[in-house]
Amino acid sequence: MKFWGFKIRTLRIFLLFFFILIGCDDSRFECGTIERKYEKNGEYFFALVLINSGGDDSGGGRVYGDVSVDKTVYLLKEIGDEHCVEE
Repeated sequence: MKFWGFKIRTLRIFLLFFFILIGCDDSRFECGTIERKYEKNGEYFFALVLINSGGDDSGGGRVYGDVSVDKTVYLLKEIGDEHCVEE
């Protein structure tokens, strides 16, 4: 009986570390290159080309995304700069 208790305890510890590793992944941020800046109805936006979009010739093409930013960030960043947002 002690043997099974050891296996179950070991499995629980393994699963705990596994979920901690998965939860600490840096993929919570999506980054892209600012292709265009625009203002609409008093709000400020960047049109981004996402960096992880696989812009090579693999058939996927470029992936675009618009993100809302505050005025300070809008004024600080230029077209061509990298911008990251939390998912």
